[in-house]
Amino acid sequence: MVKPRAYTGRVSKTSTRAPRVRRVSRVIREIDPWSAFKVGLAFHLVVYFTVLIASVLLWSVASATGTIDNIERFMMSFGWETFEFNGWQLLLNEMLLGLLLVALLTIVWVLGATMFNLITDLVGGIRVSVLEEEVLVTSVEGEERR
Repeated sequence: MVKPRAYTGRVSKTSTRAPRVRRVSRVIREIDPWSAFKVGLAFHLVVYFTVLIASVLLWSVASATGTIDNIERFMMSFGWETFEFNGWQLLLNEMLLGLLLVALLTIVWVLGATMFNLITDLVGGIRVSVLEEEVLVTSVEGEERR
């Protein structure tokens, strides 16, 4: 009966072989429009909320530093008797325009995926070459496994 060796915490360095690298070619022939819709919607919503938060923060900083008041006074110096920014109205307009852009750009992504599918039916797809590295796992005894 063979007793298993106790693990000493050291890995044997008898293996100096570098992992093999092989070039693999893949052809992309189709993009699912439903997947393009889901990814596009998620991406555009993240951008939408990021822009909304950034604009609110910039408006708060500009208002706190007096930049908004300076711009309003500058515009009144050109002859406008009353010129003022309404922050809530600007935010509401930005929200509505942003939602419209999210919808339109998501539709553009779906149309782009559909056009890609139609074009790849004619030309055969896009060939992508990647390099795959072999992963070597070294055991306690120094034996290599793939």
